[in-house]
Amino acid sequence: MLMNRTTPFMVPVDDANPAIIKNEALCSECGHCFAVCEEEIGVAAKYLLNQREAYQCIGCGQCSAVCPEKAITGRPHYKIVKELIQDPEKIVVFSTSPSVRVGFADGFGKEPGTFAQDEMVGALRALGADYVFDVTFSADLTIMEEGSELLSRILKGTGPLPQFTSCCPAWVKYMENFHPDKTKYLSSAKSPIGMQGAVIKTYFAHKKHIDPEKIISVAVTPCTAKKAEIARE
Repeated sequence: MLMNRTTPFMVPVDDANPAIIKNEALCSECGHCFAVCEEEIGVAAKYLLNQREAYQCIGCGQCSAVCPEKAITGRPHYKIVKELIQDPEKIVVFSTSPSVRVGFADGFGKEPGTFAQDEMVGALRALGADYVFDVTFSADLTIMEEGSELLSRILKGTGPLPQFTSCCPAWVKYMENFHPDKTKYLSSAKSPIGMQGAVIKTYFAHKKHIDPEKIISVAVTPCTAKKAEIARE
């Protein structure tokens, strides 16, 4: 998509974008989305250098966070989750990020910073969740895995230095899109959500004697990039 610089630039959102969607009818063409993408994220800045190339969205969702009209939002998956909850053959496991508990409280007018873990877990169970887990567990796994890999790179020379974290899928996508020659410096560890899903489908399934094929792992996080992450091989 080519845009005229005499008018505000808007972030173009492809229909196939796995992280975000855009309702053009709601767009007021204020340019806030493009400004944050250009000035804070750097993706739009790369696009301005060559507008004949496709807009290489990394799925971070910051454009949706600053859109005053809510024209850009995260791609919803709640209908799919609702159908899976209603399937008696499925075991639906929710994994929640720490900030969601605070955001949950904010949504119900609680004191800023309120940690509404009990209310959030209760709500998810009432909606049909079979299990609710905390992503802080796999965040610790990520720290241990990345730390072990760094020690191995330093002490045994098993990889190049420096080592960058791979915990953020938007950051990984940014590196792949704009600095592919530097991706060798990324840790080989999965993101916390990626590790959580793997542990649920292996260790947890084994402990509970559940067929992994019946488990549906649902991540409840504040990050739209994770919606793109789940679409990756």
